[in-house]
Amino acid sequence: MWARTGGGRCRLPRGQALRAAAALAAAMGVGRFVYTPILPLMHAQAGLPAGSGADLATANYLGYLLGALAGILAPALVRSRALLHTCLAVLAVSLAAMPVTQSTTGWAVLRLVAGAASALVFVIAVSSLLGRLRDQPSHLTGWAFGGVGAGIALSGLLVLVLRSLADWRATWWAAAGLSED
Repeated sequence: MWARTGGGRCRLPRGQALRAAAALAAAMGVGRFVYTPILPLMHAQAGLPAGSGADLATANYLGYLLGALAGILAPALVRSRALLHTCLAVLAVSLAAMPVTQSTTGWAVLRLVAGAASALVFVIAVSSLLGRLRDQPSHLTGWAFGGVGAGIALSGLLVLVLRSLADWRATWWAAAGLSED
């Protein structure tokens, strides 16, 4: 029933699944997907040209690919708990920095960084989860992966609530707060 962690403490498998779910909700649900519901606000309020929306999405996808490749090329990264926390912090900072500029190039760089950080969180969290829950009921991994959907839903709800109360900047800052480790 109990599983050992690297620090020697015992933790319930459900707790491990919930921690992975929280990391996946922050990295994937918020960090990667909050851009979609914020995009119309950026078009209307920040002057983002229509064609540039795809450029920012592509930068995010490229970052995600680079982050995933880093996990393949440097397998030690996948076992780093410190890197997991660093990537979650980088992700929150990249979201909070979106309103600091109104440069499409700046936004693209931030989305590239967010993509790389979210991919690394995904690879590290899933690797740890699968290793630690190997002998546990398989539905626990489903709970963890449910974090992605929960994060996407929270992102959408956040934007729905804030779009009539605040501007695009406040929405990005709220998303950054939602993604904090």
